[in-house]
Amino acid sequence: MKKQYILSGLLVITFAFSACNDWFDVSPKSEVKADDLYSSESGFRDVLTGVYALMTTENLYGRQLTFGYVDVLAQYYDKISLQSHEYIKTINFQYDEPTDENAISLMWSTQYKAIVNLNTLLEYIDTRKEVFESETIYRLYKGEALALRAFLHFDLLRLFGPSVAMGENLAAIPYMETYTNIAQPRLSVREVLDKITTDLNNARELMKEVDSYGPEYENLKDSYAEDKRLANRKFHLNYYAATALLARVELYAQHPDEALAAAKEIIGTAGSDPVQPFQLASAASSSDRLFDSEILFSLEMSNLEDIIDPYFGEAASSTGLTTSTTMLAFSTSKKDNLFAQESSTDDDYRLKTWFASTSSTTASMSNKLTDSEQMPLIRISELYYIAAECAGGSEGLAYLNQIRAHRGLSAYTDASNLEENIYKEYRKEFMNEGQMFYYYKRKNLSSMGVYSTKTVVPEDVYVLPLPVDEQDYGK
Repeated sequence: MKKQYILSGLLVITFAFSACNDWFDVSPKSEVKADDLYSSESGFRDVLTGVYALMTTENLYGRQLTFGYVDVLAQYYDKISLQSHEYIKTINFQYDEPTDENAISLMWSTQYKAIVNLNTLLEYIDTRKEVFESETIYRLYKGEALALRAFLHFDLLRLFGPSVAMGENLAAIPYMETYTNIAQPRLSVREVLDKITTDLNNARELMKEVDSYGPEYENLKDSYAEDKRLANRKFHLNYYAATALLARVELYAQHPDEALAAAKEIIGTAGSDPVQPFQLASAASSSDRLFDSEILFSLEMSNLEDIIDPYFGEAASSTGLTTSTTMLAFSTSKKDNLFAQESSTDDDYRLKTWFASTSSTTASMSNKLTDSEQMPLIRISELYYIAAECAGGSEGLAYLNQIRAHRGLSAYTDASNLEENIYKEYRKEFMNEGQMFYYYKRKNLSSMGVYSTKTVVPEDVYVLPLPVDEQDYGK
C-alpha cells in the first residue's frame, strides 16, 4: 500500500553548475547556510542559476524529459530492438526494471531538489527585500521562482499523477510550498492543478510590468540589454513563457476557455501576428532548425552536442543501428508517411532540416538539436495548436492553418478533421521535446505511438510508479 505522506524535504541547499550559463558569473557552491546565502542579491541569483543548472542535467530536461525517456515512451524511436539497448525496457513500459527504476527515481528526486531550492528562496525573499537593488529585480526573481515551481510540479504531475480524464480526485503528488523535512501528503490531481495555476498567476502579476519578455517589451528592451540580471530573458521562465505555460496547464485541466484566453494573450486572434519579440518562421534553414524567433522558453546548454552524440550524433551513426546500445532511430518509411505531402505545394520546413540518414536504408535519426546550445521547452507553435483545439470550428481551423503556413504547408479547407490534423502536427512539431507522451495521457488514449502504435492500459502506462523509497517511506 502506498503511503499518503511522502517526500521529506532536503536539508541542504544544493547547487549544480555543470551547465554553462551566460546569465551570471558565479562560483560553484555545494553547501551554504541560508542566512548567509540570502544576505545579498547575488545569493538569490545563485539559487535561480542553480535551479536552471539542475534542469539541464540528463536526469531532467538535458535528456530524459525531452528527447530521452519520455520521447521513448511516446514511441518516437521504433528501431530500438537490441536487448542491450539502454531503453529496451522503457519502450515497452517496463517501469519496474532496474534501469528504469533508477531513471524514474532520479527524475523524481532531481525535480524535487530543484523545487526545494526554489522554496528556500521564496521563504527568504520577502524578508530580505532590502538586499535588492530595485523593486524590478525583486519582482522578477520572485515571479520567476514561482513560475519555475509551477513548471516543475506540472511535469511531476504529468509523469506521476493520473490525468484529469482518469480522475481529477485521485491522489497525485505532493505540492511542496515550504522548505521542510516533514513528509507532505499527496494531493489530488485537481488540487495540484489549482496550486500550479495559483503560482503561475501570482508569477505573472509580479513580472507583467517589469519583464522585457512581457507586455512592456518595447519600453524595456533597450534599457535591459546591458544588464546581465535582466538580459537574455528567453533563457528564463519569463512573463510570456509563464503565460504560455498557463495555457498548457489549463488545457490539461480541461479548461478550454481559460487555455484559449492565455494563448490569445500571446498569439492574438487568428490571422494576427504574435506579440513582440516573437515572429513565426518563414523559411527552412539548417542554421535555424529550432525556429529561434518562436521560442518562448529554453535552457541554455553549451554541452548539448556532447549529450546527444551517443543517441543521434556522430557516435551513434559511427556505431551503427545493429550494434549501438544508445542510438535513437526510427523507420524512414514511417517518418516519410507522417510528413507526406497532402498538397503539391507542401514543402515542410521540418522534413527538410530535422532528419539525418543512418547506415541503414530503413532507419533515420533526428538532427533537430544538432549544432544547438539550447533546449526548447515552450514554443509558440503549441499556442496555435491549443487555440485551434479550444476554439474549434472555423476559428480553430484558422489558427491551425496559420502555423501550417509557417511550416511550408498548404491550408486545410475542412474543419471536420480538425482534431486529427492537430494531432498530426503535434507529432511532427514536438520531436525531441518530450511533449507527445503527455498528449496521449491528456487524451487518455488506449492506443498511442508516434511511429510505433501500441495498445495500452492507461493506468498502467500513463502513471509512472513512485520511486521505491517514496512508496516505502514511513515503514
